[in-house]
Amino acid sequence: MESISATSLLSPSTAPKASNSFDELGSQDFLKLLITQLTNQDPMEPTGNEELLRQISSIREIELSTTLTDSLRVLTGQQHVTSASSMIGQYVTGLTGPDGEASGGLVVGVRFAGGGRPVLLLSNGVEMPLDQVGLIQPPLQVAEALIGRSVIGIDQRNPKEPQIAEGVVTGARLDEKGEAFLELDTGGEMRLRDLVSVMAGETQ
Repeated sequence: MESISATSLLSPSTAPKASNSFDELGSQDFLKLLITQLTNQDPMEPTGNEELLRQISSIREIELSTTLTDSLRVLTGQQHVTSASSMIGQYVTGLTGPDGEASGGLVVGVRFAGGGRPVLLLSNGVEMPLDQVGLIQPPLQVAEALIGRSVIGIDQRNPKEPQIAEGVVTGARLDEKGEAFLELDTGGEMRLRDLVSVMAGETQ
């Protein structure tokens, strides 16, 4: 019997792409292959009922598996979006950079890299992949932990005229929008997101 290639059995619209990947074949493609096989089978040795049912069952399993995989992929993507979005406004600490150095900052945004991998955008300009976050803290908790510490920051509320702010933290508060502020011994204040550095040890 003349051999029949799988590609010749499929119409141009359903033929596999140039990669010839087996995964690109759908349940309709396998059904066409089955029908072609039955049409061209040896009449002296026809396919038995059990074998036919097994092949039909396999086609159904392929279809269900594909549907389940697609559903899981969508669900995982939605979970990534929700998890990353819930981080906005939180203070996170984690490992960034090729050397694994620790850094932290207030999450001000989220972007999605290749493959939908969520990356957190921090107020200090650092980008931190969600899977590298080691600690999540409410902004006020972080601000209160800095009381008694000497800090330096750059006030970015007026981007055209950024101002350097420094002093010893004497208090912490949240404004009506939930923004965390550090109250300084100089009488001024600094947004937590504008913090640049914290001096080691406590200032007496």
